[in-house]
Amino acid sequence: MNNLSPKIAVASVCTALIFTLGANKEAKAAIFSLPSIITSQVADYELTDISGNEVFNYDGLGDELGPEISVISILKGTSGEVAQLTEFNIGSFSFAPNTVISSAILQVEIVSLSVFSGFGYDDTNPGSLGIFGYIGNGTAELSDFEAGVFLNSVDTSSSSIGDILSFDVSPFVNQRVSNGDAFAGFGIRALNFGGLALNNGSPYNPPGIKPRLIVETADVTEPVPEPATIFGSALALGVGGWLKRKKSSQQNKTTPQH
Repeated sequence: MNNLSPKIAVASVCTALIFTLGANKEAKAAIFSLPSIITSQVADYELTDISGNEVFNYDGLGDELGPEISVISILKGTSGEVAQLTEFNIGSFSFAPNTVISSAILQVEIVSLSVFSGFGYDDTNPGSLGIFGYIGNGTAELSDFEAGVFLNSVDTSSSSIGDILSFDVSPFVNQRVSNGDAFAGFGIRALNFGGLALNNGSPYNPPGIKPRLIVETADVTEPVPEPATIFGSALALGVGGWLKRKKSSQQNKTTPQH
């Protein structure tokens, strides 16, 4: 019976170490919802005056910047395109060395699947929207239209009014924060011919959300061994100590008494 006690003690120590060290792997998380500070639309299209002189050319450069309104049209045709520009203030993010952005999702809401059918396209769903990232400055500018770098896209082929579209912009936001940039800018554009409209606080389609950036952070703890490694180390220490005590006890028994 006495021989089992040390073994039970070793197993108890191993179990305690596993639960204690394993718990340290948990990371604290926080979620922030950032509203856009500016959302506007920019157009690139062909336009001639009454004399036939070219005023604007459909060349991939922004030609006209619209004011911030409650509904933003996104469309693309054979003779022009309209995109949404939106920026977020990320300058307030100041993280501790062990804190990282684990996720950054830009969300927009579809307010209409029918928009002005101009610029040489039929009034159809474009099927997908692409998001482009650029370094912002807190204001929408014509040059932002061509400044963006493609990040990813979402499928809108089966979307309905009121649907929330989510763009994963995590790597881009992480890079902006890492570089100390104060603003992250995004352009949302139709990738195919067609158009739809996005909500920018319209009161006509509750909840009427404006574009928002959902940022999730996590506190990264110091790396710890895997449970199997912890168990093996604890077992080795425990068994080693037990064998040492057992050997010492046997030596004491064989030592001649004087």
